[in-house]
Amino acid sequence: MRHNNSKKIFTYWNNLKGNRIAPERTEIEPSDIRDILSDTFVLEVNHNYRTISFRLAGTKLCSTYGRELKSVGYLGLWDEADNMKIFDGVKQVYEHAIPTVIAHIAETQNKQFLEYETILLPLLNGTSESVRILGLTTASKTPGWLGIDPVINNRIKSVRPIAFEQSITSPALSPVLPVLQNQEVEIPKRVRHLTVIDGGLKI
Repeated sequence: MRHNNSKKIFTYWNNLKGNRIAPERTEIEPSDIRDILSDTFVLEVNHNYRTISFRLAGTKLCSTYGRELKSVGYLGLWDEADNMKIFDGVKQVYEHAIPTVIAHIAETQNKQFLEYETILLPLLNGTSESVRILGLTTASKTPGWLGIDPVINNRIKSVRPIAFEQSITSPALSPVLPVLQNQEVEIPKRVRHLTVIDGGLKI
């Protein structure tokens, strides 16, 4: 994680998690993260419809895309060539409870480009129909056109999972979408209480 906002949301999530694999979605209190709330979002992975869409999205994030993002399909924000990588990254989060960081380049309607970092964090209390993922997207800088010239596409630079020492699959985070392909996992290295997998996902 390079950006302070990513570190803030991760620290908040990790403190709520404690010794569990993830906090419950009902534990997320917007007032606790008010300073980064406008960049925060919640994804819903629907079992029945096999969809990944925005359940909630902060005001700054909606302004960045020039529209209300609630109920919008998450894969639709990404370049078609990267859809499989995004799907696999999201699957790592809800299936294995592994926080994942995505570095990407946003392209605007007027062909301007800006670097972003997105972090996806698992939540418990999923139902038989859906599971939720907490996320946050942060721009590397804030140019004057941000929020005026809407982002229309994103291209991935890297997708990097962060694995904790315990390897547990919760029933609430069990797979709800088909496994499309196998992934190689590198031998992790320990960093304090975390285990970091170098190189991101192997696609």
